This record gives sequence, structure tokens and C-alpha cells, in this order.
Amino acid sequence: MWSSQVPDAENGNVPALDAVFALLLSLDTIKPHPSLSKRLGALLKALQQPHSRRDREGLTELIHALWISNACPEARSRMAEAISAIDTQNPESAQVILNSLVALKPDWAEVYYKQAIVAMMTARPHDAISHLGETLRLEPRHFAAISLFGQICLDLDRWHEARFAFQRALHQNPHLKGLREAISSISQRLDSRNKPLNA
Repeated sequence: MWSSQVPDAENGNVPALDAVFALLLSLDTIKPHPSLSKRLGALLKALQQPHSRRDREGLTELIHALWISNACPEARSRMAEAISAIDTQNPESAQVILNSLVALKPDWAEVYYKQAIVAMMTARPHDAISHLGETLRLEPRHFAAISLFGQICLDLDRWHEARFAFQRALHQNPHLKGLREAISSISQRLDSRNKPLNA
């Protein structure tokens, strides 16, 4: 769907990445923006131990539905248009709509997350990282944003940061697919790198 290659980043040296990783380390001290639904806290807690796969999927869908929801009808309509543009692989239109949403609702975390997705679709990972930082400043529980940040770190060979991000994402949603396997693979790679040559 997108490419996260960073042609002008040497050895994974991306200042914005370091800033967002520092933010990730302090997520527990960040309060969700008051505009977010009060239901999210209980839903995220319930997601830790759902009774069945159906419960898990239902909870995840409801959480995402609340993230993309807004009390303003115009904002909801524009978000729906942006999502449609993303789904139909039209990142240019999506970006125009999302830019208007930033002006209309600058404290809506999901707008920045969707901007990050559009940035990845158009091979702009530096911008995606910055948008993910904005997402997490407003909604520190956004497991999809944390997971995407981890994937970008992985693509940049920032193994420690990627592993930590995936662990944080699983802390919020322990049912995210593929992250445990990614963490195990990263750990094996780091272990082999750190193993003495004469071991």
C-alpha cells in the first residue's frame, strides 16, 4: 500500500523519529484530549481480556469508530470523504480534505493519523512520523499510530525503537496481528548482533 523508504536518511538518522520516540517513552504521562469519547477508556480496558474473538473484533471496530467520530457534522462528513479517498487510493484528494480538517478541528487526533497514512502512501515517511507524533500527543492510547511508528522504525533499521513501539502497541491492544512475531524477530537480530565474536 505504501513505501517507507527514506532516501535522504543516513543510517536511520531522522530527528523527527527521535522526538516521537521520546514522546513514546512518556505516553503514560500524557492525558487523552478531552474531546475524545469518554467511552474509549472502558473499551480499551475491555480489549485487554475479551471473552471471544467476536468480542475482540467488535471492541476494536467500536474503538476505531469512536476515533473517527466527531460531534461536528461537517467534520464527520469530511472525515468520511477522506477515508473514502484513502480507500480508493486517491491520496491527493485525501490530503486536501485532511488539511481542511486540521483547520476545522486541530485537536482531532484521527485527522493526524490519517495524514500519516496519506504520507506513507506518497512515500513521505518523514511527514508520517511528524503526523504520528501529533496523533499521540492528543490520543496516547492510539495503538494503530504506535504500531505504524514501529513499522517505520523497523524500515529504518531502528531496531530498539521498533521493538519498543510494538511492545507499547500491544500494551494497548494485545491482539494486534504480527507484532509478537516482529518483536521476536527483532530480539533475535539484536541478540546475534550483540553476541561476542568468540562466543
